Formats: sequence, structure tokens, C-alpha cells
Amino acid sequence: MGRRLILIFILDTQSRVERSRVEILDEMSRRTSERAKTALYLLILINIFIYSYRDELQPYLSLKRSYRIHDGNLKSMLLSIFFHMDPTHLFMNMLALNRYGTELFVYTSSSRWQSTFVIIISYVACGLGAFIGVELLSQYHDYQWESKLRVAREANRCTHWFCNSLNDKLGTDISSYFTNAWADLTTSVQNVDIKVSLWYNQMIYRIGASGVVYGWMGMRLVTSAFSPYHRSMDTFDLFIILATLAYDLNQSPITLDDLRLSTLLEGDGVDHSAHLVGFMFGMAYAFILIYWIRFTLYGGLSWWRGGRNGRRLGTRWEDEQRIQQQREQRRQNSRLINQQRERARL
Repeated sequence: MGRRLILIFILDTQSRVERSRVEILDEMSRRTSERAKTALYLLILINIFIYSYRDELQPYLSLKRSYRIHDGNLKSMLLSIFFHMDPTHLFMNMLALNRYGTELFVYTSSSRWQSTFVIIISYVACGLGAFIGVELLSQYHDYQWESKLRVAREANRCTHWFCNSLNDKLGTDISSYFTNAWADLTTSVQNVDIKVSLWYNQMIYRIGASGVVYGWMGMRLVTSAFSPYHRSMDTFDLFIILATLAYDLNQSPITLDDLRLSTLLEGDGVDHSAHLVGFMFGMAYAFILIYWIRFTLYGGLSWWRGGRNGRRLGTRWEDEQRIQQQREQRRQNSRLINQQRERARL
């Protein structure tokens, strides 16, 4: 009789401790998840507020203060990632922002990913990364144009004996001033569509959170494959992302030949190059964040192997399954305790 009572007491104590621990974990997970939702909704509300009061805030938030290539600073970039002119553009961006932000920062088993600081930094970093990528792409276009001019100048260089004697007489390559000017003029006239498109591509103002959205898409793709705290993407979501990237790659002016007036006139007014570079920056940023968290948690060389056991840790679905199993175990323990009590009474 005494042993049965001791067994009942031990099982009852273990059940209560386990129940308290699970309830504490559930409450902590719920609170961090709610904080992540609040931070995500705050970013969306900021975008909606700026769009709704753009006329009243025009002295501070006008379009001319937003970002454009070779004329953008940190303030203009920060304004551009919150600034929208079209309600449809705003709605689509906020819808996608909520979709991928929820998958990244709410439906995760890591409290670090649910941090308000991480969410805000991820928004700003992906937005600035998209614009910096556009700057680098524009510099690549300038380099291609200068290369085209150098080839034309070399082809038009004067090799006549008169030019050589004149250069020797003056002690400088005076003939190149004229031949280079002629080469630049003829090249610009022959490629006027590229020259105009290159100028227009650098002069237009770029606004909207599309770079952030595509950055979070890149982060979602990486976390799906490599993060131990996020669930894997299904086939449909992966197809949507790949199809969207394929379309943006087809529409984006990657090389100088893509910057032609005919392509510009046929365009849809969307900055597809910012989408692509934002996506690539988001992928790189996600890798940095994943392995930084692993390094701070485990340290040493084990961070590269993904932790102590190398298995994929609990995602939100897996956490729900674990909680459900623990609840079922508590029910079984309760039934066992009741049976032991009935036997003790008999």
C-alpha cells in the first residue's frame, strides 16, 4: 500500500512539473510571437501612414527627396523604402510583406528571429541593400559604356605621319583630343537609344518597399533550406518565387545592350533590377543571420555543422505536434494515477 501511494505521488508530481514547464514554454512562445506580429504590423502601418499623409508631409517626404542613382544618400534611401505613390503598389507590397514577414519572424521556433530589433533591421537592411545593388549595377553599365568608348577611340586613333609629326612637335598627343571627341560623338549617335536609356535609368526616382519584399523572399528561400528554426516551403510557394524571379530576370536590364529605348518604352514601369538585387541581398543576409545565431548559441566549430546534433529543430508545426504529444502524455499519466488511486482504495 505504501509503495503504491509513493508511486502515485511521484507520478502526480512529475505530471504537474511537466505541465507547468510546457505551459511556461507555451506562454513564452506566445509572447515572443505576439511581439513579432506587433513589429511587423508597425512597419506596415508606417508605410500606410506615410502614403495616407504624403500631401501633408510633402515638405519632408516629397518625391524629389527619394532615391535615384548617383544622387541618393542614406536619407533618400530610407525614405524610399517607406514611400509609395500608387495605392495598388502599396497594397501588393504590404500583402507580400505580411506574408513573408509572418513566415520569417512569426512562424519560427527561435526567439531571436522573433526579436523586434531583428525584424526592423531586416527591413532596413534589405531595402538599403536593394538600392546599393542598383548603384553597383549602374556603375557596371557605366563601365560597359566607357569600354565601348575606349574601343571606338582606339579604332579612330590617327596613325598618319602628319599626326605623329604634330604630336612630336608639340610634345603631347594633341591629335587624340580631336579623334576621341569624334569617336565619342559617332558612338553616341550610333547608340543613341542606349545613351538615352542609360540617362533615364539614372534619373528616375525609385520608391516603394519592393526591394524589402524581394529581400524577404530571398531570406525565406534560404531559411527554408538551411534554417533550423523555420519550416520548409511547399512546392507551390517555391514555384511562385522561381516564376517571379524568372520574369524579373527577363525584364531587368542586366547588360548595357538591355538598356535600349525600345525596351524602355515597352517596360511596365517596375524596377525589376531592384527586385533581383534585393532578392540576392536577402539571401546573403539570411545566411549571415542564420550562422551568426548558430555561432552565438553553440560557438566553436560546431556552428558550421548546424549545432550539436545537426538535425532540423522544431518549427512552428513541429512545436505544435510536440505540445500535442505532451498533452496526450499528461492525459495518460492522469489515467494511470486515477487507476492507481482506485486500486489503493480497494
